Amino acid sequence: MTKDKQSVVPQQLSPPFNDQSVSLTPNTLAQLLAPFAGKQAFYRRLIAIFETNLRQQLSTIESLIAQQDITALLKLVHTLKGTSGTAGLPTLHHTLRAWEQFLTQCMQTEAGVELTHYAELGTHISDVAERELKAIHALLATTTLDTAIDTATQGTDTITAAQITAELATLKQALLDGNLNAVERCQALQAKLAKDSPFAADIIALCHSVDELDFDSALSQLAVLSVKLK
Repeated sequence: MTKDKQSVVPQQLSPPFNDQSVSLTPNTLAQLLAPFAGKQAFYRRLIAIFETNLRQQLSTIESLIAQQDITALLKLVHTLKGTSGTAGLPTLHHTLRAWEQFLTQCMQTEAGVELTHYAELGTHISDVAERELKAIHALLATTTLDTAIDTATQGTDTITAAQITAELATLKQALLDGNLNAVERCQALQAKLAKDSPFAADIIALCHSVDELDFDSALSQLAVLSVKLK
């Protein structure tokens, strides 16, 4: 007879606390920036966005633990795993993947998931994130950055609906690919757009989602905007 759930005893599954010595963070600034084409200004902005979102996500994780809402907790862990990988935090990504696998395995057992299995999840993730971000900022501190605004993409001519449509097509592909260039592309599009454009509010909302690395919401907003442009 086939069982829907495994007969593994949850206590035999250990929460991933034993990876305290694991560090996958790059050792040099060049290695850190390599996945981002060496664009330090872009990466600094990305990390700032990630850290802002992380504070809220950690708070939400603690609330979900208190509520024992394992389904929502697992979903948030999955989301944070994706954004940590996208933002270049391999150690945190590794930790979150381990927690996701652990919680999923627990949910597949006959006994299910007990609070004791994940009560310290938020603290563990916070500790790992703090250590990795400290290491990243130490690497970024080894060099200075010219923060002058790049005006190369800030056009003065009014962008047409056809041009917006073309820009959105490129942006959509970047979002589908999970390409971080979507952040820069959206920023450039917003800079080109006249403040009185009938599409300004939509593009500002779209760029806000992209800034927060919420690509799913951004794709939904892009679809709505594309319809308006027709």
